[in-house]
Amino acid sequence: MKAVRVPKRDAERVRRFAERIGAKDRSRLIVVRGDYVEIPIYDGYEENFKDYEIVEQENPVFAKKTDLYEILKEKIPEDLRHLIPRRYKILGDLILIKIPDELERFKGLIGEELLKLHPRCKAVWRDKGKEGMLRKPNVELIAGKGSVTIHRENGCLFKLDVTKVMFSPGNQGERMRMARVVEEGEVVVDMFAGVGYFTIPIAVHSKAERIYAIEINPDSYELLLENLRLNEVENVVPILGDSMHVTPENVADRVVMGHIFCHEFLPVAIRALKEEGIIHYHESVPEAVLKRPIERIKRACDELGAEVEILNFRKVKNYSPGVLHVVVDAKVYKRCSR
Repeated sequence: MKAVRVPKRDAERVRRFAERIGAKDRSRLIVVRGDYVEIPIYDGYEENFKDYEIVEQENPVFAKKTDLYEILKEKIPEDLRHLIPRRYKILGDLILIKIPDELERFKGLIGEELLKLHPRCKAVWRDKGKEGMLRKPNVELIAGKGSVTIHRENGCLFKLDVTKVMFSPGNQGERMRMARVVEEGEVVVDMFAGVGYFTIPIAVHSKAERIYAIEINPDSYELLLENLRLNEVENVVPILGDSMHVTPENVADRVVMGHIFCHEFLPVAIRALKEEGIIHYHESVPEAVLKRPIERIKRACDELGAEVEILNFRKVKNYSPGVLHVVVDAKVYKRCSR
C-alpha cells in the first residue's frame, strides 16, 4: 500500500493536494516518522507526486471505522443491509437506537458494536417507542448495563432513567430558544415539565421571576426535583399532578405546552395567563393539515372570549414521514383590550 513521503514542512500542502485530486486513501491514517510524514495514496496516483519519494507501507495504520453501517454491513446478510440503522441517540453515557424487527437476531451484535464505537458509553438500549399519554419509554437493554445517566446540554444537567422517562435531543434548539425568549421578571408556567426539559434551561439561562413546573408522572417528577438540585435553581415551583386540574390561573406571562398531544389543554393554558401573555403550543401535525395547530388556538380563544395574535409558527423537527413537530407562539389578550 503506497504513501507519499514528504518533509514535515510540505505535509499540509501535499495533503490538501492529494485530497483535491482524490488520491488520498481515507482508510489509512497519516503517519509521522522522524522529520518526514507519510501520506497514504491510492495506487495509480504516483505520477502526481514526482517531487517526492513513494514508499510501500509495510505496517499501515488504518483509520477506525466510525460509521455504524460500514461496520455492520460486513456482518449482516446482504438482503437485510438496507435495514441497518444509520442514526441513534447518545444521552450522557447511554445509547438509544431503533432496530427493525427484521434485525431482531442481530440486536446483540448491534449493541456490542456501538459500545466499541463509543467506549465512554456503558449501555445500549433498543428504543421501541412510547406508550400512553405519559409517553413512558418502551426500551430493551441489548448491551452493557445501567439505565440512569446525567446528560449535559447547553450548560444544563439532566438526570435521566431511560426506562422511565423520555428525552429528545432533537428538541435541543427549541429548549434553548425558550430560554432566550423569556424576559426578565416573567412568570412562566410549564404545563408538561417532565424532568425539566424546558424548565431547567429557562431557570438556568433566563431571569424569569418564577417558573411553575407541572408534571403528572411521579417518576418524571422525582427526576425533576433531582434536576432542580443538580442545577442549583431556586425560582422553580414544582407541582405534581394533572395540569388539567392543578394549573394556577391568572399568574403567567408565558405558558409552555411542550407535549405534542395537548390541544385539549388549551383553555387551561389561556386561563393560566394574566390579562395578556404568550402561549408556546406544540403539536404533532400531518403536513396535509399544517394549519390545524393555529386553528385550534384560535378556536380555544374564541370560546373563552379572548383575542389572539400568531407571532410565530415553526417546525421543531420531523416527527415521522409526512408528520411534523411544530410550535406556535401565540399572543393572547384575554379581555380583548388591545
